[in-house]
Amino acid sequence: MTTLKPHPRTRNVFTRQGKPLVAKVPHLNGDYLPASVNEALRLLGGLDKAIRPGDRVMIKPNFNCAYRLPLSTDLAFLAAVIEVLQDAGADVTVGEMSGRADGPTESVIARLGVLPLLERYGVEFVNFEHDEWIPLEVEGRYWDTFRVPRSIYEAEKRVYLANMRSHSSARFTASLKLGVGWIDLQDRSILHSERELVEHRVAELHLGWQPNLALIDGRRSTVAAYGRGEYVYPNVILVSGDMVAIDAEAVRILKQYPAENRLDIPLKEMGQLKTAQEHGLGSMDSVIVAAPARTSTEQEARF
Repeated sequence: MTTLKPHPRTRNVFTRQGKPLVAKVPHLNGDYLPASVNEALRLLGGLDKAIRPGDRVMIKPNFNCAYRLPLSTDLAFLAAVIEVLQDAGADVTVGEMSGRADGPTESVIARLGVLPLLERYGVEFVNFEHDEWIPLEVEGRYWDTFRVPRSIYEAEKRVYLANMRSHSSARFTASLKLGVGWIDLQDRSILHSERELVEHRVAELHLGWQPNLALIDGRRSTVAAYGRGEYVYPNVILVSGDMVAIDAEAVRILKQYPAENRLDIPLKEMGQLKTAQEHGLGSMDSVIVAAPARTSTEQEARF
């Protein structure tokens, strides 16, 4: 049987004095999303440092279930990123696989209305469920192999679209957690088989490849223990070339909303961040480049 080996590590091109940059841009209700994304990329130094005309780019969103932001990628956010990438001359596809509880994937994307949006932009959707699945060998402490779809493994460049919220077993969901969308249901069962190891196993799903760019839609979130519940409104867009750095900043933001959840420990002790950093997948020691803060009424700010 054919087995795959990890790609060479993707270099983060968005750094300053050896530290990863994380762009942080306020976005209020009514703001133009492509403008917010472009402003974040400008703060990083420009999209052309990572994506060039003619690049074949696979976007990996979060369509694990058919519930709206912050459980799934908001379609307006997906559209904004597609526009920005296509304006840069990229050839864009979108790839994803939904979870067992709310799947199959065809049902989830139909309920969310994903395909009409992609058709409007001439973007192909790759359903990983129907892809060719091949074992990937990694040198992890918690994984030595798991199966992945050929399409995302062979993608020339990758852009991740994440949400940010608390999570019952992984503590939080952000860009690192997107990796669960490219392992099959059997490996997802293994991932969740020991609750205390979920965080670490999530991080090691990125040992095969890393993104060229990660974006987090932090306009609306929830900090309830099980990742569902009353909304909070951070009203922010985050962008970085470093999954650990951007996820760490997302958690810092979530910690500003007191709640009974699993975010009540230092960042350095959180399994996703700690294990990913130990594997050299990123750094919690980042530089935040932020657009000026803005004030608004609560009603104006809400997504």
